[in-house]
Amino acid sequence: EKQERQHEVILTRGFYLGTHEVTVGQFRQFIRDAKYQTEGERDGKGGWGVNASGSIGQNGRYTWKTPGFVQTNDHPVVLVSWNDTVTFCRWLSKKEKRRYRLPTEAEWEYACRSGTRTAYANGDAPKNLKALGNAGAGDDHRFTAPVGTFKPNAFGLYDMHGNVWEWCTDWYVPGSYPKTRQADPVGPASGDARVQRGGGWSSAAKRCRSAARIGRSPSDYRGSYLGFRVVLK
Repeated sequence: EKQERQHEVILTRGFYLGTHEVTVGQFRQFIRDAKYQTEGERDGKGGWGVNASGSIGQNGRYTWKTPGFVQTNDHPVVLVSWNDTVTFCRWLSKKEKRRYRLPTEAEWEYACRSGTRTAYANGDAPKNLKALGNAGAGDDHRFTAPVGTFKPNAFGLYDMHGNVWEWCTDWYVPGSYPKTRQADPVGPASGDARVQRGGGWSSAAKRCRSAARIGRSPSDYRGSYLGFRVVLK
């Protein structure tokens, strides 16, 4: 697609990526310990959730606690802004006395590909996606699935394709990929949107490819198909 360009990236520093997306249970502990309110709760605008007819729309009643469908503690938390996720990482870093953050876009794609060069971590055919992730229809999950429901990739990571889009730390600028080899890229110096990767439960297969990317406002955008996972450095 237009915002994608094949280019060589070298990662010189090791990192650990969360085996799965941050869950409702993990996020709830953060909310309680930090006495935190998400941006959607504070500004009263909520986010994009699912109404009674199953359609996605924006409403103040949609928050991480009430996305419009049932979530257990083992489901990925959704309807969190980029700023919410950064605050979570700071809380977790302080709590565990280790450094947690969102992945860079390059780290995320390296982990998703898990040594492959195909569209998905298990091949090029969209039909293969059903083995690795929750996307579109036909996988027995209308909305989110509990983390770890589908098979992991070769690195042992779950839900890198589908379930929920995942925030990355980089600013998003369409067509911003360089043509030359890059080492440990961190994206543009500024922008209006932050990168999201992986696709979600409502996404078409092409949106769940290892290379697929979109960008959304770090403060104003919250969706019932959007979550995150963390990196430990």
